[in-house]
Amino acid sequence: MSADLFFFDTSILVYANDISEPEKRNRSRSLIHDAAVSGSGCISTQVLAEFWVTVTQKLKVPLAADLAREQINLFSAFRIIPVDHATVLEALRIQQRWNLSYWDSQILASAGMANASVLYSEDMQNGANLNSIRVCNPFLTDAQL
Repeated sequence: MSADLFFFDTSILVYANDISEPEKRNRSRSLIHDAAVSGSGCISTQVLAEFWVTVTQKLKVPLAADLAREQINLFSAFRIIPVDHATVLEALRIQQRWNLSYWDSQILASAGMANASVLYSEDMQNGANLNSIRVCNPFLTDAQL
């Protein structure tokens, strides 16, 4: 098993349940499966909350609440990082340093708390190295996973 830990931004988990994006759905499912089996996946409580709202309210074909709840239970295979006071303070520091949105900064802060080396996200610059975490957009053909 690789020592690398992979932090998942919300969109990756959402795409695994989005029937309107079949290529992203398949890619997301593969990444999630591999990370769950290897024990290398990490998410935060922020990601869980955003996932719930997005898949039950914002998808073109929303998930039923029972299915969304079941998905959240399956994410217990990942290391789940709570968003606490220290995370918020670190997010503020990251936001100022890298000029990112607060929410992206909080994702990065949580990834740092998890000691993740890679952040899977389509919302930040692919290949960027922020706070010693490499951002990887898994949907780009040139993304180095």
